[in-house]
Amino acid sequence: MFNHQARWDRDLPQDQNHKLGSTIEVKCLIEKVHISPRSFSWKNSTFYISKVNFSWKDKNGRDTLLFFSVETKGGTYEIAFSCGTLSWHINKLLGP
Repeated sequence: MFNHQARWDRDLPQDQNHKLGSTIEVKCLIEKVHISPRSFSWKNSTFYISKVNFSWKDKNGRDTLLFFSVETKGGTYEIAFSCGTLSWHINKLLGP
């Protein structure tokens, strides 16, 4: 099981304007069982994803969460998809 406390980015400072856990709208490509996010809308802006750096899967109780580290012109973000609620969230701004 993936240990979130062991992650390298867990102590990165977060801007208070970038609220963690905010719900976002994501456009993605789904091929068989592979999900590839292409863009997301957050705070009245659309961010086009130029690269998915890496992705991983984790569990929260019975819910499966799919995490993605994505690069946009506005920075690098961590976004997540909840298979239980079928919703997307923005978790972190990882860097400019």
